[in-house]
Amino acid sequence: MRANRIMAGLCVLMGMACGDDGGSGPPPGDPPVVTSLSTTSAAPGETITITGSNFAATAGENTVTFANPLSATKATSVTATQITVVVDQDATDGPVTVTTPGGSDTSSESLTVTRGVGDVFVFSGTGANHKLGLPNPTASTKYLVIPHSVNSAAPFTTSYGYSLKTTSAVPAAAPANATSRAPESSAPITHVEANQWFESRRWDDAKRVVDHYGVPRESDARRTPNESATAPAVTKQFYVLKTTTGDQDLASSYSRITATLRYTGTKCLVYADNDTLTGSLAGGNFTQAHFNLFGSTYDNSIEATNVTYFGPYSDVDGNGKLIMLISPVVNRLQEPDCGGADCTCGFIAGFFNPRDLYGTPPVTSGTTNHAEIIYLLAADPNGVWDCQFPVDATAAENLGTIPHEHQHLTSFSWRIFHEGGTVQATWLEEGMAHMAEDLNGDNSSNIGRGKLYRQDPGAISLEDNQAPLEQRGGIYLMLRLLADRYGTDILKDILQSKCTGRACIQNATGLPFYDAMAEFLAAQYLSGTGITADARFNYDSIDINDFGPLLVGNHLAGAGDVNGSVRRASGDFHIFTGLLNEDSVFQFDDPTGNVKLRNVIVRIQ
Repeated sequence: MRANRIMAGLCVLMGMACGDDGGSGPPPGDPPVVTSLSTTSAAPGETITITGSNFAATAGENTVTFANPLSATKATSVTATQITVVVDQDATDGPVTVTTPGGSDTSSESLTVTRGVGDVFVFSGTGANHKLGLPNPTASTKYLVIPHSVNSAAPFTTSYGYSLKTTSAVPAAAPANATSRAPESSAPITHVEANQWFESRRWDDAKRVVDHYGVPRESDARRTPNESATAPAVTKQFYVLKTTTGDQDLASSYSRITATLRYTGTKCLVYADNDTLTGSLAGGNFTQAHFNLFGSTYDNSIEATNVTYFGPYSDVDGNGKLIMLISPVVNRLQEPDCGGADCTCGFIAGFFNPRDLYGTPPVTSGTTNHAEIIYLLAADPNGVWDCQFPVDATAAENLGTIPHEHQHLTSFSWRIFHEGGTVQATWLEEGMAHMAEDLNGDNSSNIGRGKLYRQDPGAISLEDNQAPLEQRGGIYLMLRLLADRYGTDILKDILQSKCTGRACIQNATGLPFYDAMAEFLAAQYLSGTGITADARFNYDSIDINDFGPLLVGNHLAGAGDVNGSVRRASGDFHIFTGLLNEDSVFQFDDPTGNVKLRNVIVRIQ
């Protein structure tokens, strides 16, 4: 760079015409001129011809925009005087603009984009200069409008206001209904699970482990086909995390317990804390049948299912088996603000501790078991250790926890041994684990979380890295839709990669994250309604109606402003009923400038 500047200076001093040795290429040429359109009415997907001059010689260098900025698309073919182009799915009424390396020009004619019931498009642009007219051919015409935020820089916990203004040539007679907010937790969840604070802290600690201790050698993963190992110890000591707030790098944050082997399988070992096997609880706890159920379900179903969909996992201790450890230490883990035996504020339903895949050294002695372990709840029907945990309900809880936590183990082990140690974003990591529940035939918890999400989708970001229940319901539903459309191989693509968060969705689907999110939001209303058969907006594997009603505001176009608020990667739902033979004209406002508002729009009637 410094040499180029010196040469340029010498050329100026000597009055010479020097070329640029940086390889900038020929000049871009004259700006294009648009003289006419082959038609003034077309539907998305149809091909039109644009006549003019000075078009770029290569089709891909000619970009055509159909009013809506999101409708920019490349020409399919070009001659010296004509461009052919397919009308983009996000095209809206208005003039057509052609952009080349030489500049831009806009047609004097306007193209009317014809749409029918079920056509979906996304509109961007806010304020009076970006108004959108939508025809109302019948008195019962209805449009679904889903404003959503695509500001990736906005905090996921902050809500930003927006306004939808509609006008009509005929004054409306009734006021619009204001968008209401449903209580965020008005529907109880019957399936108790790990609270969001602990989950977020767990993955933060996983990042700290990788940052502090580095990435283990790939050879340390050890797992090889048909590996044989010595007989497992009948009695074994383990270190079990006993605090949700303590420093996980300190041995004082762990209980040292002794456990007895209760099941030996082909792919797993089940150990039970000796505290659950002696004394007054010996007859009121899990029986051998329960231990056999946990082990055989993993051996015969869960392990193969998870490996099929997510890939292989490590074997750092060389025993060829996953360890499931049942201990009341897990029962006692509670949210940070819980006191005593207060069972109403939640508990940890089981977990995988990422540091268990590290040995001693480098990890502090007393903080790792250097084995693949999933920690599970002990039954405690009388609440001797803490809250009451009925035997059968706790057994069912553990069966749901095993595939979830095994997915976490698979994800972390693959990434530290094969992908340089990049830990997945919490929100996507939890969504992937909930997909593991689904794929193993247990969707009861996903339905409960999905119901919470659909009660108010604008109040929770899909990228909420605290991963509360509502967010988990939303990201599960998004992954389920993407897996239906692109196939379940995308799950392995997401897990076996160095990417995190939004980039993983884009890499696996080829769609920018917020485009995929827009399609997901539309599917929340459209799936199963028969309004559109487009696979982008319909689930194959689930009935969205099982996930409860969707919060939707109903309004009369032209009756007044509709105000609401959304968070990053969230969306509100509104239905506007039009007036007979009068266009509804929408103006979308972003008063704070922080929403980066886009709107999914569908004529639904």
